[in-house]
Amino acid sequence: MFEFLTRRHAAPAETPLSEVRFTREDLFVLLGGCDTGMFANGEYTIDFDQIERHGTDPWRRDMAARLSPTGLVDAEGIPSDELAEALYPLNKPGVVVDDGATPQSARERDERTVSAVLFEGSASAIRRLPGRRAGFSVASLGPEAYWDVAFRGLVGCPPLASPWEGQVVVTPPEPEVGSALRRGDELYLRGLCAKCGGDAEALSSFAGKLSSNSSVARGERAFVIADYRDCRFEESLGFIIPQTNSSSYWAKNTSAFFAEGVVLSEMRVLRDPESDEIVEYGAIYFNGGDTLLDALTRFHEVPSFIR
Repeated sequence: MFEFLTRRHAAPAETPLSEVRFTREDLFVLLGGCDTGMFANGEYTIDFDQIERHGTDPWRRDMAARLSPTGLVDAEGIPSDELAEALYPLNKPGVVVDDGATPQSARERDERTVSAVLFEGSASAIRRLPGRRAGFSVASLGPEAYWDVAFRGLVGCPPLASPWEGQVVVTPPEPEVGSALRRGDELYLRGLCAKCGGDAEALSSFAGKLSSNSSVARGERAFVIADYRDCRFEESLGFIIPQTNSSSYWAKNTSAFFAEGVVLSEMRVLRDPESDEIVEYGAIYFNGGDTLLDALTRFHEVPSFIR
């Protein structure tokens, strides 16, 4: 919990933001609580009982002592304009894009390396640095026109190809759909499109490549997206805790196939504003001009056959 007492990341003066290492405690203090993606700080990584007993002043003093030589915070731990701008979206109710799933227990290892938040025209990301207890870096994604390039640079992936016309095949939440795709079961997939709608030719073409070429499957990357817009974050304890309390909240697990220009999504939305019931369905998007980030954050409507 108090690893900052033995850890010192002394940085030379005027260190670029991209080279500064932040601890979990640094980011908790700077963000006033948890980041929206619950990546640097979340339910299983911060001892909230310790915060209640001792507060965060020891963390702030340690952070200020280590980071003030960089010019990114002053002697009181107040961030510079550059750092404040980069931090701004990271605790806001925006759209989160992670390169992996959020752990569901304290025993589960967090495999994510990047958590980005897009909020009202600004976007930044927290990136886990390599090495045990190495900490995190913070990066602004810059102007909106450069978000995709900046995000892909952080996660290390190519652009999403765009050989299609933006077709979408929406499916029931059945494991058999994914199995049919991976084994190239054209008969099943054409029957699916006949039942649910969608471009059978595009679906069969992609399934043929996926089932016959092992390099297609090897190039698959997973992302998890959550739309917190209109959610009200909890602040009554004196720090921010993200909440999924808006009727417009939705989330999806995705698999991106870059060279093929296809994104598979497992969608999760609320059935209606008055209910906590979750509706699940699948969506297969054939990219027709979107960037990777656009395709990942694209919402697919609940199909009529699910409602």
